[in-house]
Amino acid sequence: MPPGRIEARFDKHAALSRHELFREAPQAVIERLALRAQPLTFRPGERIFSRGDESHGLLAVVSGYVRISTAGPEGRSELVMNLIGPNEVVGEVALLDDGPRTADAIAATRCCLVLIERRDLLPLLGDCPILAVRLLEILSRRLRRTSQQLSDHAFAGAEQRLAKALLALAGDADRDGVRVLTTQRELGHMIGLSREGVNRHLSAWQRKGWIALAPGACRICDHAALRIIALGNEGTDAGP
Repeated sequence: MPPGRIEARFDKHAALSRHELFREAPQAVIERLALRAQPLTFRPGERIFSRGDESHGLLAVVSGYVRISTAGPEGRSELVMNLIGPNEVVGEVALLDDGPRTADAIAATRCCLVLIERRDLLPLLGDCPILAVRLLEILSRRLRRTSQQLSDHAFAGAEQRLAKALLALAGDADRDGVRVLTTQRELGHMIGLSREGVNRHLSAWQRKGWIALAPGACRICDHAALRIIALGNEGTDAGP
């Protein structure tokens, strides 16, 4: 893993205390982890780790988004499997089985991460059951999301997949005005559609007032309209 840039003013204790995985843990546990955890920052496009790399532990995302992907034969294509955002974790598979990294991780935006070594975290999963429960919940949500993505790729239309992807990136914010930080190319990689195809649908939605486009971002103006599309009711005639 590249060393990233250590940010001297990065408050590891505060970051871990706010993170979904750790915030219910006793303060003594958080203090113990914070003493050995390493804060890292990455610029957009920087590689965090590559598929096959030796695992160094778990990365807790404090801010920004990490793109998890795998490359096709000879690196000619890329499948984006997930965009991991704040309060989520990266590298949980290798943490648990001590195997190599199973995918590539690239900073999609500027990211602040906290690296916790496997040797420091695994013993605490036995000593602090709430940590184990929260990790299982995060893994279960990730598995559920992956299963849904496989189903969508097989059965859902392009517009439905795009609406689902935008709503998923908006997270739990079920309201208008949420700003999603991602490019049209990354959205296309996520749902198996060309950037041009993504642009056709997004432009049609913008004309209807459902979204507002900006470089590297999309603001959701009509959450309800996108949810109707995500549920399978086609709303534009922008083509496949």
